[in-house]
Amino acid sequence: MSHHIKQLLKIIDPDLIISTVTQESYHGRQTQVVHAKLSPEWQSCPNCHSKAMTADNQHILVKNGSKQVTVRLGTYHHLPLVRRLAKQRYFCRNCHSHYTAQTYFLSPHCSISKQVTFKIIDLLQEKLSLTCIAKLTQVSITTVIRVLKSLADYVPDRYHERLPEVLMVDEFRSHATIEDSMSFICADGQTGELVDIFPSRKLTDLKKSFLRYSLDVRHTVKFLVTDMNAPYIELTKKVFPNAKVIIDRFHIVRHLNDAFNQFRVREMKRLKAAGFTEEARKLKSHWKRLLKNRQSINVSEYKRWQGFRSHRYPLMTEGILIDRLLSYSEPLKKAYHAFHALADAFRRKEGTFFFELLTTLPADLDDTFRQKLQNLLPFKEGILNAMIYPYSNGKLEAKNTHTKTLKRISYGFKSFENMRLRIFMINGMIQIK
Repeated sequence: MSHHIKQLLKIIDPDLIISTVTQESYHGRQTQVVHAKLSPEWQSCPNCHSKAMTADNQHILVKNGSKQVTVRLGTYHHLPLVRRLAKQRYFCRNCHSHYTAQTYFLSPHCSISKQVTFKIIDLLQEKLSLTCIAKLTQVSITTVIRVLKSLADYVPDRYHERLPEVLMVDEFRSHATIEDSMSFICADGQTGELVDIFPSRKLTDLKKSFLRYSLDVRHTVKFLVTDMNAPYIELTKKVFPNAKVIIDRFHIVRHLNDAFNQFRVREMKRLKAAGFTEEARKLKSHWKRLLKNRQSINVSEYKRWQGFRSHRYPLMTEGILIDRLLSYSEPLKKAYHAFHALADAFRRKEGTFFFELLTTLPADLDDTFRQKLQNLLPFKEGILNAMIYPYSNGKLEAKNTHTKTLKRISYGFKSFENMRLRIFMINGMIQIK
């Protein structure tokens, strides 16, 4: 029976003998309790190394009672599982030392088995809160945090390694502090592998962090992919002298879309204030049509559209619908054509033409809209590189999505180091063997 129970619990210690299994109330919960005894036969004293028995059959090592410990083993059939273990104590008559029998699945002076610790480490790699992990492993949240902090020694030290040729950089909201609530994250632009996470995105802090790499290592960075954040571009000049800045294409397109969308909202409010409520409502309902690529607008399929009465308006194509919407506002029509001319040039990767359009916008264009578009001019080099090279921040944005999911499930992190360790865990950067 003892052998079968040991097989079921995956115990391979031959010196452990299981006597019985009972179901008892432990800490207010029904618990499966395995009663066992650990009594190995020692050949010599661990302290003085004298043999357990002399040549004339005199015992040097003698048994000296036992120590009762309760070992947590996780769960079995949805019930907590513990082991009441009697560990044999020994006394050496030569050196007068006492010691207790130990086993492979339990560290000295510890009541939580290594199997539970390994399960906690495995669950830390998933997007689960620390409270949930504590419930699944039948331990306290303090124990889970202690296991998490013990993994800090396994974080790879990359300051002696080579940085990737393509370095993606971005920020994410991590913790609320007086200094900075945004943290910095960087990854390899070719493989997507996480490089490091810093607590602050401020230029002075980033310089201190990256200057820990040698100059030869920093020279290996050929491209820095970033959004339109000025400190990151300044970081390239001061830390990565050989790197070219690439503005992420998504942020360029979003900047154009936001500029046009904000102007559309202002025009809607102006029409509504002038008494053209129905026209403003239609511009709101079909705002996505105005942002759609002009090359993919359907000009052959006739159908009815939301907000247009069928007895007043016949069936219309998507192209006719857009023309109808633009007829409500002449400034919006001019902004529409300017916006799509820039978007088409960027989509075709015509960098020179793109900036020609940007610098020669029509004089009768709305001033705020023009200023918003021309805010791209200081980033000319990075935008031109975005049209030449294929790199983007897509892989890093995916990691940020996982980080946001982890933060939401965990209800935030008070400790930045704990959050950093969890991010390294879910990205497979910490390997425990």
